[in-house]
Amino acid sequence: MCFCTIYAQVTHETTKQEPSGSPFKLGVSVDLVVMHTSVYDKEGHFVTGLEPANFKIHEDGKAQEITSFAQEDVPLSIGILLDVSGSMRQEIEQVNGAALAFIEASHAEDEVFVIGFSDEVELLQDFTGDIDEVRDSLENTVVAGGTVLYDAIYLGVQKAQAGSRGKKAVVVITDGEDKDSYYKLEELVAKVQEADVQVFCVGFIEEVPTRSLFGRWSNIGAKRVMDAMTRITEETGGKAYFPQQISEIHAIVAEIARELRTQYSIGYISSNAARDGSFRRVKISLAGTGDRDLRVRHRRGYYAPSGASVAADN
Repeated sequence: MCFCTIYAQVTHETTKQEPSGSPFKLGVSVDLVVMHTSVYDKEGHFVTGLEPANFKIHEDGKAQEITSFAQEDVPLSIGILLDVSGSMRQEIEQVNGAALAFIEASHAEDEVFVIGFSDEVELLQDFTGDIDEVRDSLENTVVAGGTVLYDAIYLGVQKAQAGSRGKKAVVVITDGEDKDSYYKLEELVAKVQEADVQVFCVGFIEEVPTRSLFGRWSNIGAKRVMDAMTRITEETGGKAYFPQQISEIHAIVAEIARELRTQYSIGYISSNAARDGSFRRVKISLAGTGDRDLRVRHRRGYYAPSGASVAADN
């Protein structure tokens, strides 16, 4: 399935609904903003057991009142996005094994899809809860070609949006800088800002120095791709990892799985009632946690509904 085929599929696919009476369905109004929030200490250990009073939310600098709060292991719609370009030939076996371990550590009600990308983006496995189907799709990947990284993330996020679970994420594993994507970085950033999909990137980026026009050596290519991955993931509340060895991937995907299982879901109804489609910046901070040096990770903001979109929904 080529780039054009998957593009048509994800742009026309309608969002499925969870079964009636599902214990994981969150009854919300169109005005409720839900922030999936990770709290961790300076050693990177995730912190559980906090209460609503420990969190302060500001939207565009204005304090907001928390109206819903939970810390539960809920099912996800999750995408595994694998770089299957030629340069991944030596690493693909370990990457596939780590992807399977990630799925095995997930919630029994998760639904997973797999995308492979090189010169094109291909849907290797549609949403499924069957790990054997995922295993078969990974075993049949063909490793060759270049790296349309931005296209893969854009379409992977769009595909995740169509999932039936209330919480959504994608995990991207790559070893290269974007080459020849249709979507540009700024378009991708706008997409992840609009989508409530957390993005995690694992980049095996080799810092190969190149000579500049002035004769100096520079790692500008590696820095560019690392900066792009960091920017994309931070906008969504995810994280970018840059391991030095392929063997580190198993610990990384285990950490991502653990984070997704231990996040706080914090909801509020915005005090800004305008239906203007504007981007609202959100900041979550901690209070009353004593002397512990704790950090917070969450998506940077969201787009408010516009008058036209609200009318269409009604």
